[in-house]
Amino acid sequence: MNRVNLILALHNHQPVGNFHWVFEEVCSRAYEPFLKIMERYPDVRLVLHYSGGLLEWIKTHRPRVFEGIHSMVRKGQVELLGGGFYEPILVMLPKRDRLGQIRSYARWLSTHLGAEAKGIWLAERVWEQSLVSYLREAGVEYTVVDDSHFRHAGLEEKDLDGYFLTEDEGKILKIFPGSERLRYCIPFEHPEKTIEYLRQFAQQRDNALLVYADDGEKFGSWPKTYKHVYEDGWLEQFLETLMRNKDWIRTTTFREAVERLPHRGRVYLPDASYREMMEWALPPRGLMEYEEVSRAMANQPWGHVARQFLKGGTWRNFRVKYPEAHQMYVRMLEVSQKVAEMDKSSHTLVSNLTGTGTGGWRAPLPSIAGVCQQAQKELYQAQCNDPYWHGVFGGLYLPHLRSAVYQHLLQAESLCDSGMGARVEVRDFDLDTREEFKLTNPLLNAYFKPDRGGHLYELDYKPRGLNLLNTLSRREEAYHKKILEARPQTHVEDVKSIHDIIPQVEEELKQRLHYDGYLKEGLIDHLLSPQATLEDCLQGRLTQLGDSLTAPYQYRFEERPDGVSLKLYRHCTIQGERDSLLIIKQVDLDGLTPCLNITYSLANTSKKEIGCNFGVEFNPSMSAGEAEGRYYLLDNMERVGHLAIAGSFSQKKKVFLVDEHLGLRVSLEWDKAAEIWLMPLMTVSQSESGFEKVYQGSTVLPLWRLSMRPGDRWELRIKWGVEELVSRGTLQRAPTG
Repeated sequence: MNRVNLILALHNHQPVGNFHWVFEEVCSRAYEPFLKIMERYPDVRLVLHYSGGLLEWIKTHRPRVFEGIHSMVRKGQVELLGGGFYEPILVMLPKRDRLGQIRSYARWLSTHLGAEAKGIWLAERVWEQSLVSYLREAGVEYTVVDDSHFRHAGLEEKDLDGYFLTEDEGKILKIFPGSERLRYCIPFEHPEKTIEYLRQFAQQRDNALLVYADDGEKFGSWPKTYKHVYEDGWLEQFLETLMRNKDWIRTTTFREAVERLPHRGRVYLPDASYREMMEWALPPRGLMEYEEVSRAMANQPWGHVARQFLKGGTWRNFRVKYPEAHQMYVRMLEVSQKVAEMDKSSHTLVSNLTGTGTGGWRAPLPSIAGVCQQAQKELYQAQCNDPYWHGVFGGLYLPHLRSAVYQHLLQAESLCDSGMGARVEVRDFDLDTREEFKLTNPLLNAYFKPDRGGHLYELDYKPRGLNLLNTLSRREEAYHKKILEARPQTHVEDVKSIHDIIPQVEEELKQRLHYDGYLKEGLIDHLLSPQATLEDCLQGRLTQLGDSLTAPYQYRFEERPDGVSLKLYRHCTIQGERDSLLIIKQVDLDGLTPCLNITYSLANTSKKEIGCNFGVEFNPSMSAGEAEGRYYLLDNMERVGHLAIAGSFSQKKKVFLVDEHLGLRVSLEWDKAAEIWLMPLMTVSQSESGFEKVYQGSTVLPLWRLSMRPGDRWELRIKWGVEELVSRGTLQRAPTG
């Protein structure tokens, strides 16, 4: 029989910011037992990729596992792949960071494991042809993507038994197709299924090459796989099967394949990721229609041929589907530019000081270089891909992963900034051709969006690296249809691919499927009917009497010796009457305290009486909703429940959101008593373990009943601040500049 070459490539990754216990559990259930068994089969060669953050954790917390990896590399059983250090989507990054992430991880692998990484793992296999020239500039010789990339280019499955050449700007990269068939077969099907598939290619030609490239977590940490892979012995059965067929199946590595085997020709691939990722990138309605077309094609005799040309969305469109992901992205670009400018300045300073010929001022140079390196590392960690998208994994929906992005961005930014007093920056921060405002002092950043209701869309407390508006709006997802249509299951398969699992659905989740018509930010101005209720708010069906919610506000700003201010104003239309109500909101920030002072002024500029409920919505994001040590306090420090309660409280002037886990409380105070609506911001998402509700923040909506005759004016003062706790429920003085 002809020989077949098989590359077994496993990608192991945990997101930056994931819980320590998750690292421990996955290492114990997947990474460690897999390596222990593989060590008993030294003739089975394989390729491993660990994201840099995971490998740093393993080195620190599981040194024996790290040494096991090192030993297998030294013996030549394992080839290690490089990649972006903290697993970024490379096409998301500026060029300097693409090159920096790849080169820094290659140096780390060489230093700590003696591995020369000539190939890389491409995060989420997100491919664009222009990557070729960047990868070659970074010293990369080859990478692997899915065979679906090749099929979208018109190649047939039977031809994808080797590696190919691709080119950009005259630079050549070797690229391997990873088999989707093998991804769904290993480790879910009997080992003989894999052998049968390999035999098909052996019958075609000698020395065919097949690649299995997929997540290492499916070997133990995906649902029910630990029992299947280890306790029931699937992995050992698989390896024994390979050994019994070693006369015609040869396990190899990417490096050996490009050295020993000829390429299969030239190919140019369309922008793509793996099939499921491109489906998830579609908008909800588009994804539902895509799934209907896919099912219809499957029932046609020509369906399997046409299927390869049915392509979903593109990864970049996650930033359209989820504005919160776009906000993290543009903040990343802002900080990346600051880090680059600091690095450039430090190099200029070093050059000037060492080039004078007089000895120069040398003592601070190591410190300058160290600060630049630390800022760059913080930035790279903030570029970890998981929080920027959402599919079957929680990703963007997991608040602690988004929090990690902001924490590392703010730490990098703090290293770059000079610590000046209060100032205003005016720029198109979010890349929509309109100006936004950033009010900043050494303790706070406050970003405002005049053309979207004058909302405060990011509030950063710098000493803790926290974005206190790190929320996610409730929105429709295609999989919500599955929740609504779910029926009790009578039989559950023992093992399935994570993409095929049909999870159990709690009835409560169906009651949580409400959607917001606007982004959950801060300083959201509501003009509501007096008949509006808390239940309307919970269900996302508040009816506005005016157009203050998301309409553009005009603006002016002022910088003073004692601070800065931003004035936002709009003549609102109420119930069809143009320019009926003038709303002015002014935000003041001084140079020393973590507090925004907000003044509202409303004037009836119409010829009719205006009666409505005026509300100002806040959506602080705390670390959890129902966990211990997260609760509300009202006027007289009365504790009214955890941060996931829903309730209405009359005649209140203060509300505090206490988070003892963070050691903070957020204070909201106003000078006129209000009815306060409190409600949790709960989303319903899917993850590898099923559907789940996730606390994204707490909505605080104070309401004032207004009855304004023509010419009447009404004013309100609000104070929004952050206070530190030194112990359980005890305050300390907030830090100053």
